[in-house]
Parts: sequence; C-alpha cells; structure tokens
Amino acid sequence: MDQVPYDWIITILFIAVIVGLIVRTTMFTPSFSEMNEGFYGGVARGAGVPDCLRTLPEASELLNMLSGSGSEGSDDYREFTLILSKLACLKKDLLSPSGIVEATRHQAFETAHDRVAVAELCGMCLNQTVGARDLDISFATWRDRANVLMRKLATAAHLAEKDVVKAEKLFTALYDDVYHLSTSKCLKTDFSAQNGGSTAGGDVSGYLPENLVNRREYEYKYGGASASGWNGAV
Repeated sequence: MDQVPYDWIITILFIAVIVGLIVRTTMFTPSFSEMNEGFYGGVARGAGVPDCLRTLPEASELLNMLSGSGSEGSDDYREFTLILSKLACLKKDLLSPSGIVEATRHQAFETAHDRVAVAELCGMCLNQTVGARDLDISFATWRDRANVLMRKLATAAHLAEKDVVKAEKLFTALYDDVYHLSTSKCLKTDFSAQNGGSTAGGDVSGYLPENLVNRREYEYKYGGASASGWNGAV
C-alpha cells in the first residue's frame, strides 16, 4: 500500500487557506474614494492668514495694513479675517480642477455676515444651482459687513486718510475679483450681460436678435398695402 503524501496535502491546504484569506479581504474590504486635499493653489489652512492665502494674496496685505494697536486679538479683526478667508477659499474651490467642495468646508458659519454657509454656496455654484439673486445677496452681505469692520479697524489702527483709501481700494479689487469669478462659474446664464448690461434691478428685458437691430419698423397695418398686396377691403 502506497504511503499517503501528507506533506503535499498540508501544503495544498495551507495554500488554499492563504488564497481564501486574500479573496475574502479583497471582496469584503470597503473601498474608499480618493480624498482630494485641495492642494490646488496651496494648502487651505495653516500656510498663513487668511486661509487660502496663495489664492488671494492681496487679503494678507490688507490685514497687515489694518493690524495695529492690539486689534489683531479683537472680535472685529477675527471676523474680518474670516470674511477674507471665505472669499479666498471660495475662489480656490471654484478654480480647482477637482470640482469638489474642499477649502470652503473648513470655514465657520457666522450669523453676522453669512446668509448661507460658504461651503453650501460653493456646492451650489459647482452644480450651477444657485440663483443670481441669492448669489448677489451673499456677496453683498460680505461686502457691507467687511466695509463696516474695515472702518472700525482702520480707526483702531490710527490709519491716515490716504491709507484708509488704499485699504478700501484693495478690498474692492479683491472683492470684485472673487465676485466676477463666481458669476461666471456659478450661473448658467448671465442675463445681465444679454443686452449689454442695460437691465436694472436684476430684471430680464426682451432680447432683440442682432439681424433685426437695423430693420425699419413695419408700418403697413389695417388698410395700408400689406406684404401680400391686400389692403384690408373685403
């Protein structure tokens, strides 16, 4: 009688157990999507003040102008920094090729200047589901509150009049930069530009095609010779 090859049987069983463990691990381990850490335009936090500094470097210059007399530790300075961080991080997310909400999700909601969380606004922008009026309300609230805080900080820092004017111009420039980027990225159609920006109050006026702009008015009505030659008589 031949001897049973126990060595081979043990080896085969060992290999089978190893293969089974590998298959089980592969089949039942949940997969996670790759996390995008938002390195486009630099890191969002920890690289300077405000957040997303590299995306909007003018914001740091503005903060340096308004710092002084211990204002860096004040609530006004903290809130103004937060507004600049939101503008910078919104620009960062809108320009990021990843197309996801990353930088803005770290920004805290502030009832004094937020109508909607900036991360939520960014998400609607990326999906183009935000209305022009809602976008304008959010930006106008940031702008108006920032102007109030900026005047208070300028007074606390004892800025000269020329420096106050410079700070206001600097804020206007960076604000317009982010606002115009947002309108181009967030809105499906820019109705305000449809008629050369002639609409007021956000209302949409009638649109006249270019090929009809120079046509003369059609005046033959009710008794005049029409295009078909009929004069209205029966």
